[in-house]
Amino acid sequence: MSNHSPALKDKLLFPFVAPPNGGKGTQTQILSDRYHLPTFDMGSTFRAIMKEGKDPELKAELESYMNNGKLVPIDTVVKVFQKGFEALAESHPEAKGFILDGFPRNNEQADALLKLCQHWGATLSQTIYLNVGLDVVRARATGRRFCSENTRHVYNVNDARLAPRQEKLSESGQPVTDAQGRAIWLCDIDQAELIIRADDEPQTVDKRLQEYEKETNPLIALLREKDLIAEINGEQAPEKVTQAIEQIIHPLLGLTTASQGN
Repeated sequence: MSNHSPALKDKLLFPFVAPPNGGKGTQTQILSDRYHLPTFDMGSTFRAIMKEGKDPELKAELESYMNNGKLVPIDTVVKVFQKGFEALAESHPEAKGFILDGFPRNNEQADALLKLCQHWGATLSQTIYLNVGLDVVRARATGRRFCSENTRHVYNVNDARLAPRQEKLSESGQPVTDAQGRAIWLCDIDQAELIIRADDEPQTVDKRLQEYEKETNPLIALLREKDLIAEINGEQAPEKVTQAIEQIIHPLLGLTTASQGN
């Protein structure tokens, strides 16, 4: 374990757990901005090391496992987390706390985080668990469509509020379908075809959800046992989810129920 990091002394940590497409990104962005809680994103940290060469030594260590088809051992994962998170904390000395996105993902990582909190003098305050049914997140993912001309134009054919209005039609006026028999839709804004990302194909979504359940169910049980988790109904409207999270974090941040970050 590296030297003590004074930047994390007395800081509050708020890990977020949610299934893929469970609304975690939306909520962490809102809360980070509103309460000045910088977010540590484990996925972005890994990508910065592997693709952007931010840390050649760690990249070489990770590649020594990944290139040989081996799982990255827990000690290396924790090293990536600790090094990246301490750097974030040192750049935000004014923050009362931090949001953790993507760490911990399993019981081994949770145990490591608790030990690090002791080492830092920080507090694992509450894990925010957005409970969203897997059928709901599957529909969110498999129904998602992106404009082929501008990927900021996003739709969802499984949600009437977000569905595109116009299907692509053949010269004879019949709906056009893809190789899987799914209707092809057009962007409301520029009439370009809407596309499905590889990550949103049903088989890919199902695999990710199976992996999520395998790792996360024991993690949630462990955190419940330690009274370190707050469960939120993630199927509510986004603003209702935000309000429910705020009721949890306000007293922890020393705010009244009606307060917001300044």
